Amino acid sequence: MTGTLEFYFDFISPFSYVAYHAVPAYLEGTGADVAYRPMFLGAVMQNTGNRPPGLVPAKGAYMTADLQRCCRRYGLSFRMNPHFPMMNTRPLLRAAIGMADTPGEQARFINTVFHHVWAASEPLKTDDAGQVRAMCEEAGFDADKVLAFSEAPATKEDLLENTNSAISRGAFGAPTFFVGSEMFFGHDRLDYAAEALRAI
Repeated sequence: MTGTLEFYFDFISPFSYVAYHAVPAYLEGTGADVAYRPMFLGAVMQNTGNRPPGLVPAKGAYMTADLQRCCRRYGLSFRMNPHFPMMNTRPLLRAAIGMADTPGEQARFINTVFHHVWAASEPLKTDDAGQVRAMCEEAGFDADKVLAFSEAPATKEDLLENTNSAISRGAFGAPTFFVGSEMFFGHDRLDYAAEALRAI
């Protein structure tokens, strides 16, 4: 029997960017699938009393150095987005949800957005429709479809549902993973998640 790794994330989270690229290696040999669960991290933090690392000076300083370490480990480029942390990622999260019926395209879209937010030479302003359109056209996505998903009532409802689900299951930040009812926080806990998947 194969399991599923549920991956709750927000594009605003640079560690979710790291996690997206770390997941495949940890899933090798498990036979597991990945279910992407875009969520609105701001609401998760507000509802759980958590605070972004940048608002805690010591944590913010550590995060900057740690991100560089983590990206080096996975061979990732990284540039701090100048719009962080005041980024409205909800339109792109909703667009990612809208692609759930085409998992391959959804994964490629998530990868594209993470790259443009955290690695591109000109970091994406996530709620700028013109920049999003240019990104989509460059990567071969239907920009009109993506922008429609980003404002559709159904994807707005799905994002709210994902966010509420994350909170009710105990999530307090991103990235958060679930194997069944067992929760794992952070890309550095993916080895434990892989163990849980192998035990299914």
